[in-house]
Order: sequence, then C-alpha cells, then structure tokens
Amino acid sequence: MGVVFILKFLRVIKVKRCSFFLLLLAFGINLQAQNSNIEKLKNDRLQFERDIKNAKNLLVKKANSRKSLLNQVNVLNAQIKAQNNVVSSYKEEINQINKVISSNTEVLKSLEEEIRSIKIGYEKLVLEANKQMGSNYNEFMIVFSAESFSEAYRRFHLMKQYASYRKKQGKVLIESKNKYDSIIAINRRILIEKETSFNILNKEIENLKLSVANNHKLVSSLKKDERWLKNDIKKKETASKKLQASIESLIKNEVKETNYAFSNFNEAKGKLNWPVVDGLITSYFGEHNHSVLKGVKVKNNGIDIVTAKDKAVKCVYEGTVSTVIAIPGYNKAVIIRHGKYLTVYANLEKVNVKNGQVIKSNQIIGEVFVEPKENNGTLHFEIWQENKKINPIGWLKK
Repeated sequence: MGVVFILKFLRVIKVKRCSFFLLLLAFGINLQAQNSNIEKLKNDRLQFERDIKNAKNLLVKKANSRKSLLNQVNVLNAQIKAQNNVVSSYKEEINQINKVISSNTEVLKSLEEEIRSIKIGYEKLVLEANKQMGSNYNEFMIVFSAESFSEAYRRFHLMKQYASYRKKQGKVLIESKNKYDSIIAINRRILIEKETSFNILNKEIENLKLSVANNHKLVSSLKKDERWLKNDIKKKETASKKLQASIESLIKNEVKETNYAFSNFNEAKGKLNWPVVDGLITSYFGEHNHSVLKGVKVKNNGIDIVTAKDKAVKCVYEGTVSTVIAIPGYNKAVIIRHGKYLTVYANLEKVNVKNGQVIKSNQIIGEVFVEPKENNGTLHFEIWQENKKINPIGWLKK
C-alpha cells in the first residue's frame, strides 16, 4: 500500500513541478514584454519632453507684433501637442503598470497554491513512510518482499526516486518561497513607480491646462485682425507655389542635362540629422486646420521648424548643392540633391554654399531668416523623391 502511495505521489509531483515551472516561464516572458512596453513609452516621452523644453525656451522673449503673436500661437500649439503626448504616455504607462501588478497577483496566487500543495503532499509522503517503517518495514524489506525480480527492481528504482525526492524537495520549497518573495518585492517597487508616475501625470495635466489657457488668450487677440491673418495665409500659399514650381523646374532640367551621382539616402530613413538644433515643429506635412481661423485649411509641402535667432541650418545628409535661389516670401532657399532625392531648406537669411558644391552631412549651409526685433525664425524644410513630395517626419531622427 505504501509503495503504491509513494509511486502515485511521485507522479503527481512531477506533473505539479512541470506546471509550476511553466507558470514561472510564462510569468517571466509576460513581465519582460510588459517592461519592454514601459521602456518604449519612456523613450518616446523623452522626445515630447524635449519639444516642451524647446517651446518654453522659444517663448521666453516675446514681441508684440502680429507676426510674433502668430508665431507664439504656433509654438504654444506645438507645446500643447507635446504635453498631450506626455500626458497620454503617462496614462498608458500607468495602464501597463496595472497590467504587470495584475499579472503578478495571479502568479502569487498560483505560487501560494503550488507551495501549499507541495507541503501537503510532502507531509503525507513522510507520514506514510514513517507508518511503513513503524510496521517493521524498511527500504530493504519493501524491495525483497516483492514476488518477482522485475517487481523488486521496480521497487528498488522507486525507492531511489523517493530518496532523491526527499533531498530535493526542501530545495524546491525554498526556491518557490524565494520566487514568491521576489515577486512581492517587484510589486512593491512597481507600486512606488506607479505612484511617482501618477503624481507627475497630475502636474503635467495642470501644465497643459495653463498652456491651453495662454493659447486661448493669444488666439482671441489675433482673431480681432482676421483680414491680416487671411493675407498672411495667401502670402504663404504664393511662396509655397513658387518654391514648388522652382523645384519641379529644377528636377525637369536636371533629368535632361545630367545623370546625378548615386546616393544611399533611401537607407537613412529615420536616421537623418535635424536641419536645426533645438528646433520645434509648428506646422506639419499635408493639409491641416489653421492655428487661429476656424474652418480654414492650410497645406504644407514639408514641415516648418521654429528655432532661436542665429541658429545655424545644417545639411541633413551628404549631397551636392543643386541650386541656391531667392523665393519671395521664403527669402533664400537651398536645394541639395542626394541621388534620386532632394532636400529643401527655405527661409534662409545667410547662405554659406554655392551651386555644385559637394556637402557633407551636418555641414552648415546658412542661417534662418529672422524678422527685425524678433527672436525666433522659421525654417521651411522639404524632402522630394524625384517629383514626389515626402513627409519629412518619418525621415528625421527621433
């Protein structure tokens, strides 16, 4: 009877230990994936926080002209966008932390059941073994009382398993308890992290509300001069069309006249240097709502990056200067070819390069134009593939 009990128990223990380690393996994989998601959120948030810092720096000195007020609105809109992203990031991080805590809680429950089950089974096994020994049966008697050699061998093998199990079982219980304590410690640390993130989230929400309130004041002030705003839109549209026409003409002539040098520009997607340091995107690629006038759409063939006065404009990738041209409304523009691709840098005041010049990545090509008595300027940046306009956002480093 004791032999049968021991055999059955060992089989049960094997199954339970198997399920136990599968549980821990699943926990490890799940925790790793969730931690990876949280780290990605933190890394993405760094860019949003840099945008907020840049926006605050650009808003330190203010002028009172209409153009300056419009610039402030655009900068504040960019700041609000970044702040919204930070708020969303913290909310998602807290959501991921809650998932980790929930997952850990389930593992703890399962561990408690496994430990309790192992203890109960182990106690039964010890009691049964003592009972057999108390009945004048020892290990040799159990083996030699078998009716056949095969049965004796089976019992002998079973007793070896039993002895090995007795030695290892204490270690299994200790490891299980250590794992349990480890998860408890992880939960405590995660809860502290959650509390910290929650406090920061509340501060960010308050900062966001303040930015929105300031923006509403500026927008209300600008709305009083709707005619000027509409004229400003027309001027920008005219400048954009002239720049586009110049680019298309350049592409057409270059295709006829020369076979331009090969470039690995297409492999640099997501890795391009920014054309200005500490810049802030205030207008994105494509069609979108005007920052002040409701119901008015504006179209952008590239992106507009606001930067501080005297900031240098740099080439995003090695190439050759195709042309330096003057565009009314965009001042000076530099177009650089990179094989089948073009990068366009418009609204420059000073230009340090000339037609046909070979340019290295990150080489200074000029400075952004800044209105008199203003502190910030706006660089207009475009990317073209042959005669197709491309959204630069996916090409620049994050």
